[in-house]
Amino acid sequence: MGRGVVKPLLTKFAFNDILISGCAVNIRKMSMTELSLFQKNLVFLDAALPAVASLVRRSTDTITQPVLDETGLAVDINIGDARLYNGDAGAFARMQVESWRKSPMRVVVSRPEPDSLSDQCTKAMSADLAACAGDGLLPIPPVEHAGMLVVVGLGLGLHVPVLLEEMSPRHVVLIEPMEEFLVHSLHALDWQALSAQCTAQGATLDVIVQLDPRAAQKELDALMTRFGASSVDGAYTYVHYQTDATIAIARGFHELVGMKAIMQGYYADEKLMIENTVSNVDTHEFWMVDGTYQAPHDLAAFIVGSGPSLDRSIEAIREWKGHAVVFCAGSALQTLLSAGIKPDFQIEKENNETTEARVTHMFERSGGDGDTFGVDLMASVSVKAGVTRLFDNKFLFHREFLSSTRMFGDGHEPVVGTGPFSANTAMALATTLGFRKIYLFGCDCGSVDQTAHHAKDTVYHTREGHIQGHNDMPIQVPGNFGSPAWTNSYYLWSRWVFETVIASAEITAFNCSDGVAIPGTLPVRPEELALPGAPLDKAKVVRAIKGASRHFNARAYMDTQNIAGQLRNWHAFAREMRAFMDETLPTADALHEFEVVLTRFLNRCDAQYGGVVVPVSGSARGMPPVAGYYINRAADQTAHARLMGVFRDVFRTQIENILDDAAGLMEAIAADHATKDLDANERRAAG
Repeated sequence: MGRGVVKPLLTKFAFNDILISGCAVNIRKMSMTELSLFQKNLVFLDAALPAVASLVRRSTDTITQPVLDETGLAVDINIGDARLYNGDAGAFARMQVESWRKSPMRVVVSRPEPDSLSDQCTKAMSADLAACAGDGLLPIPPVEHAGMLVVVGLGLGLHVPVLLEEMSPRHVVLIEPMEEFLVHSLHALDWQALSAQCTAQGATLDVIVQLDPRAAQKELDALMTRFGASSVDGAYTYVHYQTDATIAIARGFHELVGMKAIMQGYYADEKLMIENTVSNVDTHEFWMVDGTYQAPHDLAAFIVGSGPSLDRSIEAIREWKGHAVVFCAGSALQTLLSAGIKPDFQIEKENNETTEARVTHMFERSGGDGDTFGVDLMASVSVKAGVTRLFDNKFLFHREFLSSTRMFGDGHEPVVGTGPFSANTAMALATTLGFRKIYLFGCDCGSVDQTAHHAKDTVYHTREGHIQGHNDMPIQVPGNFGSPAWTNSYYLWSRWVFETVIASAEITAFNCSDGVAIPGTLPVRPEELALPGAPLDKAKVVRAIKGASRHFNARAYMDTQNIAGQLRNWHAFAREMRAFMDETLPTADALHEFEVVLTRFLNRCDAQYGGVVVPVSGSARGMPPVAGYYINRAADQTAHARLMGVFRDVFRTQIENILDDAAGLMEAIAADHATKDLDANERRAAG
């Protein structure tokens, strides 16, 4: 089948076995021996997969139709002027599976080298398991240890039981873009037998029916979260037929694997964000930007990232900056200031010393003679206080999901869509503030030149020893202006966030970046840019943002938060975490089973105790997939048992370390807050 859209048939086909004049036949009153395969399948799916059964029942008219043999079983699908299999579907399925087995498409994760891991927990896990494994690991997980089998394209479905004849994945996921094909499969595939086959092999069975690749990816993301991250290593992908949709869905699965591997937080990072949050709100006067969308308006916003194409956009930004509010993201500030352009807002999100050193370097080069850049700041409340001090008006906000947000964000909605890069944060902030006409500059999400990684006059080229992360771009994708572009998992994550925010907020976005194409944006070359209307009153814009934000003096914010309640929640959760390890770790012999139990426990605690769970949760969830690399490659049962023993010991030790350290952090914050309460009471008593 070609890669185009399935060509529609002009006639309609109704399932007369099920619907007669729009009324459903009560097939349960019939003897099961009298039912057709289609009817038996529908009875089974009503109980086993009710969402699938519901879809079949509402798909009463189709533009394709099954080709039935003399027994009433489907052997092909008529798609108009052609057929899907052009022959017997069963024979085609066996031949296709046999060919696929010679060169299967698999997800094989890279070895988690300790030096490449930021989290102390996963670093220790990798180091100890590597020492235990020595040179005895298999190159890839054996077929019996495959966590997932993702089948893209169901058709009549006869290839699925054949695939399972020689493999035993823990999770089987069937993805069909064409709703009609799923319906037709009930005429050919015995769904009850397939379910029994999965059950006998200890596998779950899930079905996704989505024509939109992004919607399919979203549903697959939810399933992968349920399965656990260790299920990804060694996963199989099988594409049954090729269309634009099936190819995009298969590619999206592999992109999702890369994104999920880097989206997990960890304790040291969460601790730093908590410390920075308390330090910022106690040190500076600021305005808190709420993440609730403000009313849309007609003002334009420039989002300026530090991608390589920014160098070719400077003159366009200079010419039109008066007609738009300029949000400068991270390292792009040095490029703009060097060109004599002061943005209206500088956007920062990262919480670490590297960011502070970067901003200090930029200030030394381009800050002028004053104490600040002379630029207003919009930053996550979790950035280093040393970053915040170098800017004028300070607009802070909470980012979603962070421990600092969930512990100390009462009364304030977080800003959504702030990761992974500051350019994404700038887009999220502009959208939150009501901007719906947005122009992207230097938001390359990769590069058309595989060797170029940032604009020339940025810290990545001017500060010796500055980390040049995300430079390796092995994935080729369509470029914004037609030529191919290169990217990686981080930049694909960034593109996905841009696309999601644009779609959800109904933004009109013009992509002036010569990089990766971003779905939902209109390509506009910088030299062709023209903005109508008079220049904006920027002072009025700042006043409006202040008016929509809540003002806090230094040391006032934490008094609005329930610090004592968070400390109580922390101690209660810590007791449960230790009890959980006492109960589950001694008998944990299968990593994936432990991961499922751990996920269920942490999810329940998160719902019960809230943000205090987050600092532990990231590292706890991050250790099983790192361990899975080694355990999934164990040469035999003896090696497997030995590696699981190391996993249990390291997991316990690292979580105990976190529990002890986090208790000290929480108690120190609570003690400081209690002191401030006492001081405030004394001041009030003194009049």
